[in-house]
Amino acid sequence: FLDATSDLYADLVDPELEAVLGFGLPEARRADLARFFRAPGLDRGFEAERLIPVFTAAMERLGLDLAAQPNIVLDADQRPTKSPRAYCAPVRVPAEVYLVVPRVGGREDFAALFHEGGHAEHYANMDPALPVAYRYLGDNSVTESFAFLFEHVTEDRRWLREVLAADPEPVTSHVRAVRIYFLRRYAAKLIYELALHGPDADFARLPERYSRLLGDATGIDWPRETWLEDVDGGFYVAAYLRAWSLEACWRRAMLGRFGERWYAEPEAGRWLRELWSQGQRLRADELLAEATGEELRFDALAEEFAATG
Repeated sequence: FLDATSDLYADLVDPELEAVLGFGLPEARRADLARFFRAPGLDRGFEAERLIPVFTAAMERLGLDLAAQPNIVLDADQRPTKSPRAYCAPVRVPAEVYLVVPRVGGREDFAALFHEGGHAEHYANMDPALPVAYRYLGDNSVTESFAFLFEHVTEDRRWLREVLAADPEPVTSHVRAVRIYFLRRYAAKLIYELALHGPDADFARLPERYSRLLGDATGIDWPRETWLEDVDGGFYVAAYLRAWSLEACWRRAMLGRFGERWYAEPEAGRWLRELWSQGQRLRADELLAEATGEELRFDALAEEFAATG
């Protein structure tokens, strides 16, 4: 993936960095990235007061009425110590799932809520008869794929025009740049973490290898100091990479089965509930093969960028 997207990366990311920060990759540092992701210039249409109504309406169009799902507890209260980002807490799956929602404003809030809403619906629709292992454990690529699928709705050109009355091009261009950044960063992180946890790990040289891999992948001078802190347990980096690949497959399946406005089709919601009912009984590749007959192919993501770059 890193090789396949190396020629596309700067062309996609540089203009967006310039638009948000006023400078491109040669001047960018890791500390600039939070501001770049936030992109406050894209906030029109993503006002804080619209966050909950837009999300609940989106779920209703899929036949997922939050008011009729008492097992999803929506916490939208404002509290001084509340997390500034949405998150999902599956306490008793599927009977008690908390969807915790801040109301700060901005495009990132909408993306985060839809992402965590995908998790919440997945957990809340699992078959209660499944063994505990399939409701709480298993391949987390599966639940992350549904979270990414819902998050992608907030990036869909048609949805942006119809629901938010927003100009889709600035949003989609920014999201495409952020997406290729994260995919390349996580691909490099996986290479690094395999070396870190490998039998021949050279701890004296790993900080430099970490810095070089992440720097080459992102085009940013990457600091060595986080070579141990920037590591998620259980190779979760691989779960994210597989989830991005699986989400692209779900999206293609949705478009083929339910059309370009699949996000507003109750039949699409019913199909998703059937998938969700299985919890994480199957690995990502197994669930995809059973549902669509497809193979999980990470190179398809590179093809998406080649088609849009």
